[in-house]
Amino acid sequence: MSRSVRTLLASMVAILAAIAIVAAASVPARAGRRAASEFPRLQSLYVPMPDGVRLAVDVWLPAGTKPGARLPTVLEADRYWRARAYAGGIKNNPDYNIAAPWNARGYAYVFADLRGTGASFGTLKAELGSAMIADVGSLSDWIAARPWSNGRTGVTGVSYSGDAAMLSLALRNHHITAAAPISYDFDPYEDLARPGGILIEPLIAPYAVLLRILDKAGGTTCATSAQTRQICKQAGLTGAAPEPVGGPHGKALRTAARAEHFGNANLVDLARAGVYRDYVKGPQSWTVASVGDKIAAIGAGRVPILTYAGWLDAGTANGVLSQFTSLPNPQEDWIGPWSHGQGYFADPFKPSRPLTLAEHQQLADRLHAFFDRYVKNDGHPGGSHLLHYYTLNEGTWRTTASWPVAGTRMRRLYLGSGHALTWQRPRATSARPSSDLLRLNPTAGTGPLNRWNTNLTGDPVTYPNRAAVDRKLLAYTSAPLRRATRVTGLGRVTLDVTGIRGASHGALYAYLEDVAPSGRVTYVTEGELALADRAVEPRQDNPAWRKLRTPRTYASTSAAPFPEDSPQQVTFDLLPTSVLFRARDRIRITIAAADPDAFQLLPADGNATYRIGRSAAHPSFAELPVVG
Repeated sequence: MSRSVRTLLASMVAILAAIAIVAAASVPARAGRRAASEFPRLQSLYVPMPDGVRLAVDVWLPAGTKPGARLPTVLEADRYWRARAYAGGIKNNPDYNIAAPWNARGYAYVFADLRGTGASFGTLKAELGSAMIADVGSLSDWIAARPWSNGRTGVTGVSYSGDAAMLSLALRNHHITAAAPISYDFDPYEDLARPGGILIEPLIAPYAVLLRILDKAGGTTCATSAQTRQICKQAGLTGAAPEPVGGPHGKALRTAARAEHFGNANLVDLARAGVYRDYVKGPQSWTVASVGDKIAAIGAGRVPILTYAGWLDAGTANGVLSQFTSLPNPQEDWIGPWSHGQGYFADPFKPSRPLTLAEHQQLADRLHAFFDRYVKNDGHPGGSHLLHYYTLNEGTWRTTASWPVAGTRMRRLYLGSGHALTWQRPRATSARPSSDLLRLNPTAGTGPLNRWNTNLTGDPVTYPNRAAVDRKLLAYTSAPLRRATRVTGLGRVTLDVTGIRGASHGALYAYLEDVAPSGRVTYVTEGELALADRAVEPRQDNPAWRKLRTPRTYASTSAAPFPEDSPQQVTFDLLPTSVLFRARDRIRITIAAADPDAFQLLPADGNATYRIGRSAAHPSFAELPVVG
């Protein structure tokens, strides 16, 4: 966008600031003239924040709401436009479909464009930053002052709006009486953008372009390039713009608001620049976007929480376990066989499919009942603290009030000679080599529909038979199991590693897999670590939200190049799971130095070689949380 156009739009902002902008647009509750004593079905308007920034807000009320009504409210504040308007006057109001079930239950539903996004004013200086989250509290105050409000608001959302809902609990706003963050990222550094300190570069690159299109940042539009045209086609953004607020000046105000988004920061910039977790650039940091760094404030508020996450949805399950074990708030947590946003069934032992209407309704019914207790009614926040979880390859749901679950034992499986995985520690011997060579293979990935992809796209999670890929890597396989074995929790892998070439800034990956009697290899879970981040901290220094994870800071002050020609012990976590290994199946641990389908190559030239030791003195092993 040229400087002259930007100057013109900036002038428009100053002129339009003097215009009264209470929206007149509404959707009639019924055909004919709406009774004068009823509130409009929809109000689309700007709501000013304490600093003067105006947010575009849609307010959906139950049909026929009259003065004197005292409605509970559901609030969602999102980054991806609350509604779309297409060229030719076509409108797409997805929030109507979300609002309608809530309205039918007697709730007001408020959907807002977060500051610096959609039709809202402001420049986004930090993704999930303090100003953006403070707006959720200000909107809750505004709602409580409406003549139709009962003063109680439940915050919710999926993915980014779920992040905002969860982070808003740190505000201790007394109008927010319940939260339902769905498929949210507890710690964006570890659980999404840089698991193990490694950037999910192949997946985040197109997402970066999508954000620039949404914000029109730097003047980027669907027509900017072949790539932007393709992304817009896939996302349904061709010919679309954020829905303006109602009233005669809505479109002009939207234009003025979007001009302020030209220089927006976005999460992808943070992900690329923020190599270490202690990265700070002005108001933008990993800390400001992490629930883990707000545990004390959120816990003190005791606001009840309900959340859904999927075992194979990036690291969202890891986040829910951190939430469950570190927050005293009443909780109803569910970890199931779901893709991001519960769009698809995701048990790798069964075919992927969209969730049925009945399954979606069951999830919605739980959410409605939860908000009925704490938002519609004045439920005392002294409810239960429960986690419900599904076991892969078994199809069974269980409920626990503690984690790790009762009866859990950490069992070691050692990497042995002949690519065996054994319950017995290796014995001293000079007859066979005590290490195996691992070369980085840039063709051995996890496929395009892996767990990290679904978080950014909503696509299903599908892992193909990994037998062929494993032949390119170091795979260690147990003898057939004599009896069924259930693994539930976070495992970890400890490797004796010698860097031979390219290891100083390399990475290692480990996959937990099931090998069926037929030979099919099924992905279960994984772990990864940038070797520069290998330092392990004293356990007492591990914050409460990380107590299930290996003590590690991912801070620049702890990072160091990995030495070559010197054996090092490296320990890293496997992402949590609950899985049943059936009798006669075999357990496999596969070690890799890259996953080109999900992560940046480390080192960047893709040239690295290691030796993985497995001697009696320095064994390599996996520790699995076996239940029963």
